[in-house]
Amino acid sequence: MCRLNALLVVAALLLGCAQAGEKGDRDKAMAFLTGAEALVTAGENAKAADMCKRALGEDSTCPAVYFKLAQIQEQLRQSKDAFKNYQTAAELAKKEKDNALASKAQAAAEKLGGGAVALTAADNKLIDKLLPLADEALENEQLETARSAYASIVALKPTHEKAKEGLDKAEKALAARGDPIKARLAGAMLAEVFYDVGIGKFDDATKMAQDIVSKHGGTAAAKEAEQLLANNFAPPKNIDAQVAEAKKQLKEQAAKAKKATATKPPPSSGSVSTAPVVVQAPAVDVDAIEKTATEDAKKVAKAGLVQALKDTFAKGKEFYKNATPGSEGNQKNVASALEEFIRCEQLFLRIDAEKLITPEVSTLEKQASMLRYACMKMTILSH
Repeated sequence: MCRLNALLVVAALLLGCAQAGEKGDRDKAMAFLTGAEALVTAGENAKAADMCKRALGEDSTCPAVYFKLAQIQEQLRQSKDAFKNYQTAAELAKKEKDNALASKAQAAAEKLGGGAVALTAADNKLIDKLLPLADEALENEQLETARSAYASIVALKPTHEKAKEGLDKAEKALAARGDPIKARLAGAMLAEVFYDVGIGKFDDATKMAQDIVSKHGGTAAAKEAEQLLANNFAPPKNIDAQVAEAKKQLKEQAAKAKKATATKPPPSSGSVSTAPVVVQAPAVDVDAIEKTATEDAKKVAKAGLVQALKDTFAKGKEFYKNATPGSEGNQKNVASALEEFIRCEQLFLRIDAEKLITPEVSTLEKQASMLRYACMKMTILSH
């Protein structure tokens, strides 16, 4: 009969909670808490613990629920969990200025204490070490590492707000990024598409772009491959916007490379590194290249501008031709080609200002613009 009465109390409470509508999470949590107390009276401690957890699902900051859960866990001989929840109850009660509950919860924690105190101290030390590692991993877009570190902190201390916030950010970023291996493969294939377009192998570029779309749909590379196919590899109408976005990404890469170099510890004296060497494309300072190219273009005599454009374009094409994806030195050749095509752009601006544009010059400018963008994308995709 006692058990039946307890269940009836729980049912009535849940019904009342549903009828209360929008009274708030604390109201719902307290309704579940009353139900848990009824279950404890009926001797249903395991079910009472579950009821407390449901209460925390409604309001994860309710100190009274943590205190009751700790009492139940103590009865269930779950000492470590009980100790943590007593401490959480005390911490939250202090924030709510409920000094009576805070003192009661702290006293219960100290009474249970002993080895649990040492375990909690060890947990806090581990959290202090994990949090900066998690933050750094998130900043460097090492999302799986960040997620694991934040999740470990939350497991040790469920009320750790910064870790909960970091975990949420990492999970959202992972969901947005998708499969990193798939994205990496698609990016490498897209770099090859840009290369084939640049050297005039349009059939090979078409086949590769179609493979990206069919095998790696949903990735950023697949979306760009679709756009290239739709435009028949002609420069997109919004080429200026795409170049601007590529420049932004290159700046971010350069900043990260600079930061990594600045924070990298010097090798110890006499030590020999056995770590594998990972070769990445050099960071490209587009602003610096554009500034130099602008100054150089100003120095060219008016009569020599068109020929300078032709020579610079030819030089860029030669570097580009030698930038076969995956080959030794291709990244350096891509960077050199990009520099020449940026020079082409600045020379064209001078030619335009001097009213020397011809159909041949316009064609060269369009090709140089597309190849400049291709070089930027190949550099971005190589990181």
